Amino acid sequence: MNRSLQIIYFFLIISIGFIGGIIAFKLSTPSQSEWLISIMDPRLLLEGKPKLWQSLWPAFMPYLFLVLLATHQWFRHATRLVVVCKSAFFGFCSAFLIATQHAFWSYALWWFPIQFLYTCLLLLFSIVLVPKPFYNNRKKGIHWKRVIVINIMTLMIFGIELIIIHFMF
Repeated sequence: MNRSLQIIYFFLIISIGFIGGIIAFKLSTPSQSEWLISIMDPRLLLEGKPKLWQSLWPAFMPYLFLVLLATHQWFRHATRLVVVCKSAFFGFCSAFLIATQHAFWSYALWWFPIQFLYTCLLLLFSIVLVPKPFYNNRKKGIHWKRVIVINIMTLMIFGIELIIIHFMF
């Protein structure tokens, strides 16, 4: 029973953030939307193929911010908020790509699957860095093997994303 409640909790974190991002897009003006996207992930506004550093920023910055929050005792419980913000930005940009209507294939083939996987891995990373007491019954501290596995999976998804971007643009 406990594991099924955890899955529902994790699904709610991602889905509420995603829906919140869609609502935020509907409430914002086009100039506000483009301003936010140009700061967080400028690849969506580019006409051509993005450079490698433009792909590094949106993929790894949430992880760095999450690590900074998790290392400080006062802010470690706010790590789930980073996941909600990432999920909200995922929903915001998804609504932007669908609203532009010329970017449907880039949304379907690149944006939605890759960003969904990044968001799920970010949630797992936050759970591993800041475990609840019932997740970590046997030993205290961070499970370094899990952190390494999540980092390897993130690098693999980043490589897949680069391949998709290379062939799409």
